[in-house]
Amino acid sequence: AVVSTQSTGGVWGLDDYQFIPFIFGSSQLIAHPSISPGDFVVQEVVTKHHENYMFLGCIKFINDVKRGPFAEHSNQLWNISAVKTWTKVNQGLIKMYKAEVLCKQPVIQHFQFGSMLPFEPQPPPSTLFSTATPLNLPPPT
Repeated sequence: AVVSTQSTGGVWGLDDYQFIPFIFGSSQLIAHPSISPGDFVVQEVVTKHHENYMFLGCIKFINDVKRGPFAEHSNQLWNISAVKTWTKVNQGLIKMYKAEVLCKQPVIQHFQFGSMLPFEPQPPPSTLFSTATPLNLPPPT
């Protein structure tokens, strides 16, 4: 089955199919000694490093196909450039991916679950903490 995008975010959000390269790319840059999140809006940095870093390759693609100020055509990414660390960028993208893609029935209905990608039903969020159960931890030694 082909997963088609159900995004309606336009320039104000990342399209559903675009999250994964940005998540992988931001994790690739977490320990980078000189490229910070604010650098991906600098054309020289993107031009120099886009072949080695997935996040910057995605930014280069956007720069190649979109016209006008980056802050206008890719507002959500522009906002991400203000985050201080790649770790925070990565955590934020994962959180956004869960909320905007994995929790959307029109998208997740196309996933093929099986032994490699198992489905483990979870209680609705409102009941996650309402019934506290003790953890089965071994006694302290």
